[in-house]
Amino acid sequence: MKRYTKNELCLLIACFAAYTSAYISRCNLSPSLNAIAETFGISAAQAGLIPTCFAIPYAAGQIISGLLADRYPAPRLMLIGLLGSSLVNMVFSVSTSFPLLAALWFVNGLLQSMIWTPVMRIIVSQFRETVRDHAAFFMSLTLILGYLLAWALSGLLTSLLSWRAAFLVSGLVTAGIAVPSILVIRNTSADIQAQNKEQPQERAPVWKLLLGTNLVLLLVCCVAEGYVRDSIAYWAAKLLMDTQGIDLNSAVGIILIIPCVNFLGIQMGRAAYKRTGNLFLSSGILFAVCTVLSLVLGPVSGQSFAGCVVVLVLVSAMAYGLNPLLTNLMPLMYSHLNRVALAAGLLDAMVYVGSAFSGVFAGYLSDRFGWDGVFFSWAVVSLIGTLLLEIARRMAKRGTEHT
Repeated sequence: MKRYTKNELCLLIACFAAYTSAYISRCNLSPSLNAIAETFGISAAQAGLIPTCFAIPYAAGQIISGLLADRYPAPRLMLIGLLGSSLVNMVFSVSTSFPLLAALWFVNGLLQSMIWTPVMRIIVSQFRETVRDHAAFFMSLTLILGYLLAWALSGLLTSLLSWRAAFLVSGLVTAGIAVPSILVIRNTSADIQAQNKEQPQERAPVWKLLLGTNLVLLLVCCVAEGYVRDSIAYWAAKLLMDTQGIDLNSAVGIILIIPCVNFLGIQMGRAAYKRTGNLFLSSGILFAVCTVLSLVLGPVSGQSFAGCVVVLVLVSAMAYGLNPLLTNLMPLMYSHLNRVALAAGLLDAMVYVGSAFSGVFAGYLSDRFGWDGVFFSWAVVSLIGTLLLEIARRMAKRGTEHT
């Protein structure tokens, strides 16, 4: 942290707080979903439409917000997204119709998609090159902290009061954190821009970003990462119940350790990048480890309860370790094209495409081939990610990209 200037440090803390507050109004659904289903007398499958209604507009909105963040002030877009999401949560808390809940969460997906790409735009435009990688990686820790805060707040309020209270308070907390954070971002950004005497860089056309770089290869890698990561998030409890013969309470107790180990996975990704000095190589290593672990998981799950849990958690950790490398650091490679925000939006959108695919496809594989079929699919997509990253690395080595 000593490497940052005073303005950079203020900006980093404000961005961290703002993006953490976004998770509070976005990841608060899971602990309340069962209570919502009971309130409206609907099945779990029907209740699952709400998170689906979020994922689709969020993925599409990331691309749109990437284009907007390259043109309009980042603090303004972030404020619209955060306050809009806060308002949606408060309206959600008083809604009396299930279709209205689904519609509101669709809108929440659009609003939440307006936050990440401006953050990446701020990092590349307001931070010196010597600290950009560290700042981008530091922002990845919001993934862990945001989930923990959202789950804790929503779970506690749902159990003590009601799911309506959980969404009302989530919206208020998000607004309470967002407003001062955005004010700091706006004022600090203005100070940095006043000191910056360089001419604004011209943006490269979108076709050059997509066709003249290795970005398309990375987009496929993001789909693979999202598929593996959220297959575990969606199905871990059922997977353990089916393969190990344990009850739901035991399965839930076990999977609570996953977020803690995921933090270690993020640190492993950082260590791999620090050791190799190459984003493609370090990401490829994590994908390769994920491939091996996924192949091992099938035989182990049938022989050892402890072994199954350990290997499953390690696969999740590898997937989470890939997340900051692919969505936080990779976009910075396109700063010479002045398209960091759009690249960040595209990469993050593809993660959510993989996430949406994991719910349906992994469920189909488990029904048709058992969980061994799901494990094998993780190995296949991880191997594809490994190979594509090697191709991207060679393209970069030839000078197609600057790493």
